[in-house]
Amino acid sequence: MLDNLLNKLWYIKKGESNYWFYLLMSIFLLPLSGIYFFVLIIRSILYKFQILRTINFTKPVIVIGNCVIGGQGKTPLTISLANELAFRGLKVGLVASGYKSGNRSLSNVLPNSDPSNVGDEAVLIARSTQAIVISGSDRVSATEKLVKENVDCIIHDDGLDHLQLGRNMEIIVIKKQSYADTISDNFKFCKLLPSGPWRTLEFHRMLDAQTEFVDIEYNTFQIIHPKKGLKVPIKDCPEKNIHLVLGIALPHIIESELINKGYTVDSHFYDDHHDYNGCEIIFNDNNPVFVTMKDYIKLEKYQNDNLWILEHEYKNKNIINNLADKIIKI
Repeated sequence: MLDNLLNKLWYIKKGESNYWFYLLMSIFLLPLSGIYFFVLIIRSILYKFQILRTINFTKPVIVIGNCVIGGQGKTPLTISLANELAFRGLKVGLVASGYKSGNRSLSNVLPNSDPSNVGDEAVLIARSTQAIVISGSDRVSATEKLVKENVDCIIHDDGLDHLQLGRNMEIIVIKKQSYADTISDNFKFCKLLPSGPWRTLEFHRMLDAQTEFVDIEYNTFQIIHPKKGLKVPIKDCPEKNIHLVLGIALPHIIESELINKGYTVDSHFYDDHHDYNGCEIIFNDNNPVFVTMKDYIKLEKYQNDNLWILEHEYKNKNIINNLADKIIKI
């Protein structure tokens, strides 16, 4: 309930119904944003002058994160970058937070790990890469553990705000289409939490790490039927009436894309990292049920012949190669 309210507050577009109501709500929350701004500044200064200590490592550490609350494409970028580095001969270690999992202690993640214990994104990464994956909330300890594994580099999926964690490079993912023409875009003073979705700003950070800003744009290019092993181009799906079941941060972006591709979409949206019980994909028809791979990680144990997985690709495929080039030079 709260997630849905905040997503509406942060990502409602100008021209949508109740836009001005949410603008007033955003302005009403500005005093809390001011307090949050002050805390960010103090915290950054404490780390800058080493009153609070940043721990550095003997292996290159790359943190992939975003300044904005909500799905900006960190995990797909993490997977693609880890695979590119592995293709170039590097042994990659990877840390995921295990967000909303039942276990926040350090855990080695395998492709068959239970997402309820280590997190859906951690399992997705383990299945999609050859990296050594560790899940847990203590990012420093996880990094130290990977250093002992003698990896060539360590990638953190998220962790931008963990200033105790020393890093050689920050990759800040910005999906401009997600917040274009929102309240925080039209009224810059409404950016910071809780008035807006921005949890950090560049000048708050005061870190010496190399910083790369990446504007990610994805395109849904095919759907996969996991039980039959079929891969069908998104434009060639014979049934255009579909159910869209998503437990991700910004589901409306995928919904709009499918509508623009000619689909009639019956949307069923849940909170990010939703804990599925199987009822969410049962309907009184045989229309296809589209989900993301992140959702499927938790839905695969429920048998449903109508389930299809959306697969995405980058519109700008040079991004990964350019980032890998820079990491190898560290």
